[in-house]
Amino acid sequence: MTDTYTPTRFAHHPENVPEELKADPASWVCCDEDKVPLVATLSGAVYAASSTDPNTWRSYEDAYIAWLENEWSFAGVGRVIQTEEDLVGVDLDKCLDPESGELTPWATQVIERLDSYDEVSPSRTGVKVWVRAPSITRAHVKPGLEVYPRGRYFTVTGLALSEAGKTIANRDEELAQIVAEEFPRVDRNRTPYEGPRRVLDLIDYIEKANVAIFAERSDGTAERVYNIRCPWAEEHTDGDESGTRVGQYSDGALFFRCEHAHCRGVREWRQFRAECDPIVHLGRARRAKGRLR
Repeated sequence: MTDTYTPTRFAHHPENVPEELKADPASWVCCDEDKVPLVATLSGAVYAASSTDPNTWRSYEDAYIAWLENEWSFAGVGRVIQTEEDLVGVDLDKCLDPESGELTPWATQVIERLDSYDEVSPSRTGVKVWVRAPSITRAHVKPGLEVYPRGRYFTVTGLALSEAGKTIANRDEELAQIVAEEFPRVDRNRTPYEGPRRVLDLIDYIEKANVAIFAERSDGTAERVYNIRCPWAEEHTDGDESGTRVGQYSDGALFFRCEHAHCRGVREWRQFRAECDPIVHLGRARRAKGRLR
């Protein structure tokens, strides 16, 4: 007898989803159980969606009905954060005990400071908070905390953590302070370079590419070395974000190294730059990239 495969389905409670998120005529997608975004087709046909391509977005009603009526195609629904909006999604990972419902003290503090619509994530071990914060214009990412102002989508469960009916509040100052505390600026060494005149400014490039810098370090050989979040971190085992660095030698030469099996020996500076250049110069990820975080 052949076992029948049953895909994982994420909870969704439409009555708790703020009307502010539903109101836009086209900002919604569906997703599979790996949270890969999919076009919300009422027929259940599966097509890849993208958080940077409005042609793949649909209304909330369409996304909800597509999810409701096509359990074999779609695991959940999600809301795209558009560039022109002041919406910001804050993702707190592995901070909630799914059995007891108890939050870690750090997550409790962040949630209380933001005091806006919050919900339990699809894994039941994390929390997503939606706020309005116009001053937050670039992503900030590190293990356990991700802040996205645009170019991403968040799965939406409607599993309200706080009281039902909570709206999305303007928390610009509060979130800016949290970002300053959790993502302190690295002391950037901008000493003049005396080698060839055409040299890429590594720090400026990394910032424009929205690549998270975890720390500045020294390996004894390069002039500048930074621990960063790998652009391919979702392919690492358990999503491990350690073990990746970029650097610049005194002659201006650049390097990218990631110690994870999916990247080691395969992805070097050339591949890193090919991944980042569309974001730096065009403000969007490469079209060939098929999945979103």
